[in-house]
Amino acid sequence: MARPKAFLPDQALEKAVNLFWRQGYEGSSIDDIVQCTGLGRGSLYDTFGDKHALYLAALDRYCVTGGEKLTTLRLQSGSVRDIFQAFFQALIEEALADPEHRGCFLVNATLEMAPRDPEVASRVQAGLDDTREAFYHVLIKAQASGELAWTRDPHQLAHYLLNAYLGLRVLSRTNPDRRLLEDIVTTTLSVLS
Repeated sequence: MARPKAFLPDQALEKAVNLFWRQGYEGSSIDDIVQCTGLGRGSLYDTFGDKHALYLAALDRYCVTGGEKLTTLRLQSGSVRDIFQAFFQALIEEALADPEHRGCFLVNATLEMAPRDPEVASRVQAGLDDTREAFYHVLIKAQASGELAWTRDPHQLAHYLLNAYLGLRVLSRTNPDRRLLEDIVTTTLSVLS
């Protein structure tokens, strides 16, 4: 009969999310993971597999939280400009409140791991697709309400907004300057006029 685990795997995974988010895959050694989670190597490997499997689980966990934010975005009511203003402003506030300037774990994974790791690339692509689709959904609602002209291509606008989102996420990590980030949002939202 197997012994019950003396730790909570979800808590250990949450700690791993924060470690990988802060330090990346390459910057996080097994010793870092053991120290951060408080797990012994045996428990770590028995529960999560190897470092790569734990990284994928951490990325999946992060994407679940991101998915909840996208669901909220889809359900927002109000003008399309107000909806995206609130979405991007919340992103800026979150970034500026983070003393470690971690940016976005998904974007960090895009830059660090996706170019050479097909499993990470697949998860990254799914996250980006979900984000673009949420943007598209809001734009289609704006067209249906008559707020956004039918001559505007919602696919192109969703791609543009995704690009702005990714740029904000990168800049918020490398140069977390409120005025710079808010200027980008102001210019981005001008395409919705």
